[in-house]
Amino acid sequence: MNLNSHIHPTAAAALCVLALSPALVFGAGTKHPSRERGIVKSINPEAHTLVVTDRKNNSEHTFQWNDQTKFSERDKSAGASDLKAGERVLLTYSPGGETPILQSVQITPARTETHSATQPPPERSNPAPA
Repeated sequence: MNLNSHIHPTAAAALCVLALSPALVFGAGTKHPSRERGIVKSINPEAHTLVVTDRKNNSEHTFQWNDQTKFSERDKSAGASDLKAGERVLLTYSPGGETPILQSVQITPARTETHSATQPPPERSNPAPA
């Protein structure tokens, strides 16, 4: 009887699971990046830190950037010096540690005031024709 041609399906499945086990163990420890939106409260360029106020619950979070952090504004490359207090940002960071490390900072422009169909346009003070 030739064993190579008659491997039992259960044994083959068990061998596959054992072969993939190291990848599952090492992959379980990796942390996926997190995202957060907020308003810049303060910037410390010397310490490379940024304090952001969470718009949902008004809590403050401190983040740190490094040489690998990518900054952008309106789909164009930017730098840490472009950050200003009061700006809205979308942050991608690696969780963990005392201060999370920023992977990217996307500066988002403030929304402009527009009148929607549910809001009437502002009243005009033009006199009615006689």
